[in-house]
Amino acid sequence: MRFTESEIQLAARLRGAGLVWAPRAGHYVFDIDGLVRAPSPFQAGVHLISSTNAMERMAGGADDLHEKFAWLPTWDDARAWLDEHGVPRQDVVAALQDAVENDSSDREAIYHLILKTLERAADERA
Repeated sequence: MRFTESEIQLAARLRGAGLVWAPRAGHYVFDIDGLVRAPSPFQAGVHLISSTNAMERMAGGADDLHEKFAWLPTWDDARAWLDEHGVPRQDVVAALQDAVENDSSDREAIYHLILKTLERAADERA
């Protein structure tokens, strides 16, 4: 799996905007601090969690895992998140149409929609 630089930057913004996730085997993450010494088979800094316990130990604990890694949701992860948060399908379709018009990736469009949803929720809480 490859992620564009834009997708990785958006994932960091999602993390900063409060994206909550429960790390599990099969999740892709970006190693913010360069903690993982083994080379990535994907691209620099991108790793696949094969064992949540091993990754938590490497990070120094579950809380540290969230601090040291940014989740890189797959298409399925991102769509599930949007469904769980009540984002209407027509908003997803509109975001994908915008992606086509702006020559960006589908995943980038979905990440932008997640970010917009997180920011809207933060505004409502304020």
